[in-house]
Amino acid sequence: MSHLTSPSKISPASSAPPEPRPGPQRWFGPAYRPYWILLGLALLVRLATALLFHQPGYTDAYYYANVAESLYRGQGFREDYIWNFLTRPLPATVTGSPANLYWMPLTSILVYIAYLLGGGPSFLASQLPGIVLSAFLAPLTFYLATSVFGDNERAHRYGWLAGTLTIFSGIYAAYFVFPDNFAPFALFSSGFLICAAQALQRLLTQAAGVYRRAALAGILAGLAYLTRVDGLLLLAAPVVCLFLRLSELKKVWPVACRAGLVMLGVFSLVIFPWLARNLTVTGQILPGGGFKVLFWREYNDFFSFSKPLDLPYYLNLTQPDPNWGIGPLLGTKAAALYENLLIVARGALFLTPFLIIGLFARPNIATPQIEPARPKFNSERLWQRPEFQPFLAYTLLLYLVMSLAFTFAGTRGSVFHSSGGLLPYIFLISLVGLDQAINWLGKISRPQATAARQRRYGWLVVAAFVWISVGLTLSLPGSWDKDYNEARQVGAWLDAHESPDTVVMLPLGPAFWYATHRPSITTASDSLAVNLQLARQYGARYLALFPDHYPDSFAGLYDTKKAPGFELVADFDAVQLYRVLPT
Repeated sequence: MSHLTSPSKISPASSAPPEPRPGPQRWFGPAYRPYWILLGLALLVRLATALLFHQPGYTDAYYYANVAESLYRGQGFREDYIWNFLTRPLPATVTGSPANLYWMPLTSILVYIAYLLGGGPSFLASQLPGIVLSAFLAPLTFYLATSVFGDNERAHRYGWLAGTLTIFSGIYAAYFVFPDNFAPFALFSSGFLICAAQALQRLLTQAAGVYRRAALAGILAGLAYLTRVDGLLLLAAPVVCLFLRLSELKKVWPVACRAGLVMLGVFSLVIFPWLARNLTVTGQILPGGGFKVLFWREYNDFFSFSKPLDLPYYLNLTQPDPNWGIGPLLGTKAAALYENLLIVARGALFLTPFLIIGLFARPNIATPQIEPARPKFNSERLWQRPEFQPFLAYTLLLYLVMSLAFTFAGTRGSVFHSSGGLLPYIFLISLVGLDQAINWLGKISRPQATAARQRRYGWLVVAAFVWISVGLTLSLPGSWDKDYNEARQVGAWLDAHESPDTVVMLPLGPAFWYATHRPSITTASDSLAVNLQLARQYGARYLALFPDHYPDSFAGLYDTKKAPGFELVADFDAVQLYRVLPT
């Protein structure tokens, strides 16, 4: 029975003070302290990692930084070099071409904002988006642990352990701080998977909040797509989950359909401006030639000038090659399935066995707002639970699509770039698997010590992971500047002998522009004669060959330093510079 006092009988002196209204201060209360601590530690680690490097180091990062500088200088999305030949029609000139026809724009936009905040282009400023966005993965991992396992001691232990693993990130630790799409795609994709899982849970239990989470998922999927075109695969993950649970969703199927339309509608609104830009600038919605990637016979087809890169070519009906056919085609798929499996597992490092154990464990997951409506959840293995199915569906889709469709691009970076968002789930599931392994140990030795072992061994595993992550990160800076320094050598010679607008043919266009701000056209993977024709067509006066980056067709020229149409004018140790002779 309630013992409330009538308001008329309460004197002003005895009345309790009004309860404070929720405000910004609640974000700094004890409940949010773990999030701030993890975020602060992540920012410190990311900044320390960023200071180990002095320039982007590889093509993708150079490219995004270059476009960001063009935006900063008021030139818009612009390229002053030709770095592949997938886009048709080909550019009429080397300079002034529209940028981001093949790669997506959001990374460069984020770096551009960092340039504005930092007072101009600099490498450290270009690293800021990666530093900040990847740091948010750590508190997001803590949130994932507590949202799945509840607000209890085990969930907090998982949150701290998995959050710390995310801070150090294994092989991703260094790549998160470059001006590349690793960090933004990881944050957006991971956030999307969490929203999709929560929407699925609420559908199954007929709880409120489905549409809000669907809308947020649409925003995150749109941002992920504007970061990497692979973001489209995120939209397919909830669809797969719904079809896996058709019988359970019969009563709420109209709600599921409406939620899907909300997600798709919001996604379309987010990406529409960019698609409209493509249509305005090129007359095509998807102008980058990305579908040609489906028909590569080898990765070097990325840089082919003369190959058609269509289905007849892929089936060996045009430009037949005796080394290509149904056998080699199937062999490349099998090889990609194996290599991409290793790439995905590489994110977990030595935690992979625990990841597998965790997927088949039956953890007691208590989420009071969900469980009463569906108590059989706790009889399911972890991979069967709705909290983890969007993650598993996306992982499987990414793995199969990049292995069986975009085969060569998948193994040469696409899977690696797109798997960063899986880390929070990988680490959390691995910790469940570690606990399960310790439970098995307790059945044969000192069962009363199981809880203490789980706490102790969890931090030992984290310590080992941190040690390996630091070692992997420190192994990179030694040779990181090699391509950059070689590009600078060529640029210095040209500064002394040629005008700034002299076009050079070389295989490192984005790096060369970043180092020298000189225009260039990439070497094609075709014959030497085709490259000579291409150089003359675009007015390239010089050809630069770098020891680690020249097509096979240039091997004879590099070894003998002689070939029709080319005259050696400078040799910087292993870097060779040739004059392109007129016809």
